[in-house]
Amino acid sequence: MIRVIDIIWVEDKIEYLPSVEDEIKELEKEFKVKLSITEKNDSNEFSNIASNIPSELLFCVDYNLKNEGHGIDGDQVIQNIRSVNPNCKIVFYSAKLNQTELRELLANEDNFTYCVYRPNLMSKLRELLEEEII
Repeated sequence: MIRVIDIIWVEDKIEYLPSVEDEIKELEKEFKVKLSITEKNDSNEFSNIASNIPSELLFCVDYNLKNEGHGIDGDQVIQNIRSVNPNCKIVFYSAKLNQTELRELLANEDNFTYCVYRPNLMSKLRELLEEEII
């Protein structure tokens, strides 16, 4: 039986996920999982989270989500998620900020958010699968 990993992917660039589709399929095949991705392109959808978030849900959140000045950035999205669920896994990434810079935007006690420079994002997902974190 194939394990399904539910992912909410918050990325304002709609062309990004299709660009990594082959790598996602490779991860699914290698780890015998199904990455069930729900794409969210508008960070304002997360400005208020009023429901429970299951701990097994994984979020992939881009830092720069301004949507041409109309959205909120990924660190605020994460803060909103954490107000509802302090323990779900989050992969926080950016093409402009490195791992250290992203970590500085978050609460120090957040041990369930993994920060990564965007070119290393697929490697980070692979690592999380290998270590059975997700």
